[in-house]
Amino acid sequence: LTMTSVKAWPLLLLPLSLVSMGTADCPFPVLNGKIILSSESILKNSFPDNSVAFVECAKGYVRKEGSTSITCLNGVWSAVELICKNCGEPTRSPHMSYVISDGTLFGAYIKTICETGYDLEGSSHRQCLVSGWSGKAECILTTCNLPDPIEHGKMSAPRDKPEFNDVITFSCDDNYILVGNSFITCGEYGDYSSPPPKSIECPVPEISFSTQTEGNPPYSFKCEATFECWPGYRMKGLATSVCEKSGCSSEICGSFSSGLAFHIHYVQINMWNVELEKMAKADNNVFIFFFQQSQHQQKKALPQTKPQQQT
Repeated sequence: LTMTSVKAWPLLLLPLSLVSMGTADCPFPVLNGKIILSSESILKNSFPDNSVAFVECAKGYVRKEGSTSITCLNGVWSAVELICKNCGEPTRSPHMSYVISDGTLFGAYIKTICETGYDLEGSSHRQCLVSGWSGKAECILTTCNLPDPIEHGKMSAPRDKPEFNDVITFSCDDNYILVGNSFITCGEYGDYSSPPPKSIECPVPEISFSTQTEGNPPYSFKCEATFECWPGYRMKGLATSVCEKSGCSSEICGSFSSGLAFHIHYVQINMWNVELEKMAKADNNVFIFFFQQSQHQQKKALPQTKPQQQT
């Protein structure tokens, strides 16, 4: 009787053991792509009842919240509480955009770009880290330095610190000429569309083949200077040059056309008095004069030749 009882024990224990193994083990955990088993848990061959497996965020994702462990209870895993996320697109400030070529997973880089007329303040490139996107960025409206006031003129600006596309206007005091643009614009890089203008007086007129007879520097706007042509030259316009916004007129005297080289106004002989009888013109612009002696000293005016009309 005793021997029979002893031999029966293994037969009774075997069915109980098979039932216990079938209900206690948990299958290999099935997780979503954002969550994976830890390197320690993934090496296990089985997960008995009450055993614990550890999970973590997949590459490119970071832990937001929740427990990093799950427990096997009666062949069923407890719910996964871990929440993993990537950085996502960062919040944009006004007038900003991003170039996202590598995605928004952990370790990725993005490039920050500002609209035209705005300057980037902060990081031009940002990286997705465990704590989120690295660095900070902001787009600030571009400004220009206020130009220096011009001498003998006025400047008008919409504000003390001109901003992108603001227009600065200039004007001259009375009797001065504006040289340059009357307005300049604040550009996208903080510089102006052109240098500020200047208010100047007219330069000294340079009139060829002439002598100035009236008017002295400085020459203000609308002032006049009068000139007389040299011998052998004649007026092509008015004898007076006027200071205008474009400067002073310069073409007053021009040479005569070919055919006459000089004027003879009078002849005076002090030792003998003579009178002009006649005048003849030979070839090559040579003039021949015939005189007659008189009894009294006198000055005789000669007939003046006239220049040929230019064609």
